[in-house]
Amino acid sequence: MDSVAQCGRMNRHHITLSEPVSRALQAQVKSGRYKDFSAAIQDAAWHYFIRTAFVFEEYGVNEAKWTKAATRDLAGIRLARKAGN
Repeated sequence: MDSVAQCGRMNRHHITLSEPVSRALQAQVKSGRYKDFSAAIQDAAWHYFIRTAFVFEEYGVNEAKWTKAATRDLAGIRLARKAGN
């Protein structure tokens, strides 16, 4: 991820969020995923407006690879359930 130095200076904004969005962001901060509320908003906005919509691409996994792996894993789960496991 780009550092603040690479992106330029940070600007302060005052925003109003709906209650469900606010609770979701607070839960992410409380879980430890983000250092603070501002970091959660920054990450969400960055991924939604600037970066790709597919979150795993930054790890070298494209949507086709993910879909193939998910399909394989789900098929394995279905077979295990049919076998009674």
